[in-house]
Order: sequence, then C-alpha cells, then structure tokens
Amino acid sequence: MGNKKVMANYNKLRGFTLPEMMITLGMISIILSMAVPSVSNMIRDNKLTTHLNNVVMDVHFARSEAVKRDVRVIICRSTTVAATVPACGGTNYDWSTGYIIFADDGRYLNNTYDAATDTLLRRGMPSDADVRLRTNDNWNDNLEINPNGSTNGGGMAVMSLCDDRGTDYGKQIQVTNNGIPKLFAGNISDCTPGT
Repeated sequence: MGNKKVMANYNKLRGFTLPEMMITLGMISIILSMAVPSVSNMIRDNKLTTHLNNVVMDVHFARSEAVKRDVRVIICRSTTVAATVPACGGTNYDWSTGYIIFADDGRYLNNTYDAATDTLLRRGMPSDADVRLRTNDNWNDNLEINPNGSTNGGGMAVMSLCDDRGTDYGKQIQVTNNGIPKLFAGNISDCTPGT
C-alpha cells in the first residue's frame, strides 16, 4: 500500500513536456522580439527629450538673465565647456560639444567670453555620443539675447536634435526674434538646418 501512495504522488509532480516547453519558449521569444525595440526607442527618445529640455531651459534662463541684469546675454557653442575658463568656439553649426552662457560686459565689443569682464552664468555640457545638436545660420556661433528679451539673429534661430533615426524621431527648437523658444517633435523638416 505504501508503494502505491508514493507512485501516486510521483505522478502528480510531473513537469512540462518537451512540446510544452518549446511552445512556451517560442511565445516568450516572440514577445521579447516585439518589446526590446520599443524599449530601445523609448530610451533613445528620452535622451533626445532630456537634451531638448536642457537647451530650452537654458534659453529661458539666458532670456530672464538678460532682462534682470539689463545686459546682453550670449549662449555660444564651446569645445572647452569643462575647462576652468571656457571659451566660445567649435565646428560650424555643431553644438554637440556643449555651450556656455555668459552676461556680456555691456560694451558689446565682441561675442566671445572674456573671463576678466564677462560673467559666466551656466555651462551646457556635451550631448551623448549618439545625439547631435545642429543649428542654422541664425544660431550658428551663438544666440544673443538683448536686455529686452529679443534676439539679435535677424530671423528664426533653429536647433535640431537628432540621432541616427533621422527626422522622424528628431526634435527641434525654434527661437523667434522675441527670444521665446517653440518646440517641435517628430517628423521635423531637417536634422542639419545649417548646411
């Protein structure tokens, strides 16, 4: 009688059969193949959005500082953002290396940061390796904001933020002459507006 009870319990503890395991693994692989690309796209979208938000906040910050200080505030691209004394410069239209924001000395003699007379207000750090920040002619070297909050660009200043997925996933900032940025996301017209 004892052997019958052990055999009955053994039959109840039975596991998955090979066909059941294969079907389950097949279903899991199908679900993962659909989920992984969407998670990857979400991570990449979040990177672009983070950079977009940082630049927009910095444009608003520069505009408010120009009005508050009653001087011209300049955002210029820089390849030496992390240096003790950063400098304006870099490759035309490419802001991926970072930028600095400074209050001009009030003499309006140049558009470059002079540590002796200008006030460094903020540093915009370089973008992630797979995110490109490109501008048009009105935002090429710098974005100048006057004490009344307007820009000196003479037209629409445009910055596009893209990765290798192109314009379908790109984001864009447009700063009008009044200095207020407008945001556009997805299916933007151009990832390289300055070229």
